[in-house]
Amino acid sequence: MENVEDLPNLDHWKTVMEFTVEQAALLMAGFDPFDINLEAARNRRLPRWKQAHGHALGIVSAIRQGLISPVICRGLVWGEGWNNHPEQFMRTVKATDREAEISAAETLITRASLVGWIASENVQITRPPKLLPVPPLPTEASEPITIKAKPEPLALQYHGHKSEGLEYVEGAIKQFWYTFDPDDPSTAPVKADVIEYLKEMGATGNVAQAVDLILRPENMRKVGLRNHKAPTRESQ
Repeated sequence: MENVEDLPNLDHWKTVMEFTVEQAALLMAGFDPFDINLEAARNRRLPRWKQAHGHALGIVSAIRQGLISPVICRGLVWGEGWNNHPEQFMRTVKATDREAEISAAETLITRASLVGWIASENVQITRPPKLLPVPPLPTEASEPITIKAKPEPLALQYHGHKSEGLEYVEGAIKQFWYTFDPDDPSTAPVKADVIEYLKEMGATGNVAQAVDLILRPENMRKVGLRNHKAPTRESQ
């Protein structure tokens, strides 16, 4: 992980759940996709432009290998154009189609799949340095004050024990809670999405409910619940 001073504020991307490959690569390198694209970053030889292009290639490779499942995969394919001359066309393609060149600008991926890949493959991304709190100035009677960095949270310690339930917990953390911001309730994952993902992993409905309940902070248990039920006449 590279810590860089004077990175742009990217908080407005926190609630975005889907990105193009290009947007994801720029964000991972500390660029705001609203301000620049991959080609412009390379042409202007901006700092970290190579990291951005490397991230884009890495994401495409992960899609090819099945490590990231795209929402929609778009790519350039060859076909007959005007007067039967071969031309390239942008089409929706299969990620496994090696004859198609996957488009970083039009292929969509989810935040959850991107974060899961970053965590599982230990991909190094660009972040601003952590700011340490400034303590009050010491007085003559006080002892010298030292600043200690806040320790990084420890990973789950299983002490050699494994079970399906622990795998569900770890999987849900990597897929949904990695980017959760306690100060921003809107970043909490939707309960239905978590349960559906756990069921796809093989959990029963009761187990999926239990895992979501364990991982969801008590003050967030009513956040992210979708209500699609239309109001009845009695409730109006």
